[in-house]
Amino acid sequence: MPSQEHPPGLNPVSKDDGVAVVFPAHSRPECLEHEVESLLATLAEAGLEHRIVIVGEPGGCPGALDVLASRYPDRVLTVPHQGEPDSAEAERAGVLAALERTDMRRLVLVGPGDRIHAADLPVLLRVQREERADAVVGTPERSRARRATVLTWAAWDRLLPRGRARGGACSYRLLDRWLLEEWEHGEAARPASLASARGDVRIVELPLSRQGRIPEPRTVSGARAGLRMRRPAWRTPRDPVLALVTAASVVLSVLACLYHLDLGSVLAYNDSGSHLLIARRVIDSPTPGLAQLGGVWPPLPHLLALPVVWHDPLFYSGLAGSLISMVSYVVTVRYAYLIAAGMAGTDRARRRAAGVTAAGLLALNPNVLYLQSTPMTELLLFACIAAAVHHLAEWCRTGRHTQLAIASAATLLATLTRYEGWVLAVAMTVVVGYVSFRRWRDLARLEAHLIFFGVAAFAGIAGWVAWSRLIFGDWLYWHSGEYADPALWVSPGDPNLGALGVASSTYAHAMAHVLGLLTPLAGVAGALVYAWRRRLGAEAVAPYTLLVFAPFFVLALYLGQRPLHVPEVHGSFYNVRFALVMALGAAVFAGYLVSIAPLRDRWGRAALACGLVATVVAVPGTATLAEPMSWHAGRDERAAARAVTWWRQHYDGGLVLMENHGNEIVAFGSRVPLGRIVYEGSFRLWDRALRDPAGRGIGWIYARTAPGREDRTWRALRDRPSLTRDYTLVYRDAVQHIYRRRV
Repeated sequence: MPSQEHPPGLNPVSKDDGVAVVFPAHSRPECLEHEVESLLATLAEAGLEHRIVIVGEPGGCPGALDVLASRYPDRVLTVPHQGEPDSAEAERAGVLAALERTDMRRLVLVGPGDRIHAADLPVLLRVQREERADAVVGTPERSRARRATVLTWAAWDRLLPRGRARGGACSYRLLDRWLLEEWEHGEAARPASLASARGDVRIVELPLSRQGRIPEPRTVSGARAGLRMRRPAWRTPRDPVLALVTAASVVLSVLACLYHLDLGSVLAYNDSGSHLLIARRVIDSPTPGLAQLGGVWPPLPHLLALPVVWHDPLFYSGLAGSLISMVSYVVTVRYAYLIAAGMAGTDRARRRAAGVTAAGLLALNPNVLYLQSTPMTELLLFACIAAAVHHLAEWCRTGRHTQLAIASAATLLATLTRYEGWVLAVAMTVVVGYVSFRRWRDLARLEAHLIFFGVAAFAGIAGWVAWSRLIFGDWLYWHSGEYADPALWVSPGDPNLGALGVASSTYAHAMAHVLGLLTPLAGVAGALVYAWRRRLGAEAVAPYTLLVFAPFFVLALYLGQRPLHVPEVHGSFYNVRFALVMALGAAVFAGYLVSIAPLRDRWGRAALACGLVATVVAVPGTATLAEPMSWHAGRDERAAARAVTWWRQHYDGGLVLMENHGNEIVAFGSRVPLGRIVYEGSFRLWDRALRDPAGRGIGWIYARTAPGREDRTWRALRDRPSLTRDYTLVYRDAVQHIYRRRV
């Protein structure tokens, strides 16, 4: 192969493009030493982090391998291989050694029968960087017919080691590390599978000129490489185990939802009905429109429900919201598998053991299965978190900006789902900044990555704050507005308030209730081992973002920003589901712990994974279900249920005046058409109706009258003579009054 001098006037490849060169020891001893010496000198002069991986028989090339390894112990790796050094098996052994024993992000494979020319490597690396390619194929500049072979399917098939002889169309192959890792994991049997799963794999052909001319790279597109002939992805899954996990999660999701529908617990949380009411009022209200989204809960769950919330059976059964949670559950389980598998390294058995353990611990948790059957927003948040962390980890590992963009988009969706997503956005930004600085140590690139990630990731937060200002005239209405102020929910005597030890104990007890004891312990052990083995390596920090929610909630309890009660501290459950956000982190770190277990074969590791997953049954009941069921057993809630039954039988049309806040169960359960209910979100109609109900055509008035819990309707009307003059009290108990206008 002809040598290619470094073209004048071009900047050398920077140190951040670390490279491992894999080639067979097929030369005579003096030639091999000369090639390696020249290669080391060129790479060092270019300022490249590098490793040289030489494959050959122990003591081969009469002692040259041993001499080189001892002379450059930190730069040259020798891989013993019995047999022909030019065989595909030898190349495969070299690739595996490069993946396992180095952390270089680029690998150069030298084809059998080809010699390595050191001056070609900086050119290949520069072209790969400038073209943003996943692979660069360096070929001798020959006739057009010969170069055209690179554009065929055969060239794709020759990119990766296959364990069989190749035709020699490619002399050098510069590959991004992730291509070889995915090939080794069995997730991409052919480059077509990579392209279908990752988008188009960008391959660039680089003819290397004999005359020293600057090469002109040519992009090989997926279509020209024959990718249109591939089978549907569902017929040839990249990872059959992941496909089985996904199918099992779909079955579990449907069965759990049917069970809770039969149990009547899908709408046990009052907030379930509230979320559905918000979504329905966007299209069905005295004043419909996006302003009905309000300013307390972020809007994404309600926007996603709009396509189905208009359908009465789906709306009143709760399925309009449960469908979103169920899809989110399946997505979360898949990503839990992928995150844990990515943490486990390159060994296929270890990856699958980690992935199955993480997915099983999450999917079989009874609290997760219950919440995924409801219109609550936790599962949608979990899906966004899992997607963001996985793609952030992929960016940390591959440096692909597509992965960073997906992570940013997932973070955006998380910030528009729940306020925990705002914490995720901050943690993800810290990781992006840390990885950028640690890997490139370039302030310009650090700034570029932060802007690239942050513009989308924080757009939802900026939009929601601006929405609060536009609709309610207060930038902070989402935090301290009339219905959002934490003082509404956190009592001044809460034991967590101002007591860091109590707040920590409360959250720890909550995790024990929703996760059991073994899963958090295994997760803690896995996190400690992961931190000890991986430290704060740039490619390993992404999973740590899953751990930020525990200190966030402890601080929120300490400051009185969130209420959370457990029987051990408060005597009852309240918002215990806040601890379930740690299920994802505990599951993936427990999966990592299983993957490093010192077991001899994959069956032993699989047995350990199954044993750990089986401990999910040790979770002490479904605390997330016990909380709302206990709430509904209270006096006020039972009285509200009786009023709902009465109203279903007696409502015969007309406008209804009632406050929504605190009365969601009545508004939802009474089946009064939402377009007939004038409530505090009915722009301007509400204040006018409170001043003169009869004059505004109000036919019914619902008022909560329980001492200490009186609503705004009762406080505004109870002392007015017009209430008894114009309306008849038709239903009354210790909790509420219902009035009907006199005819």
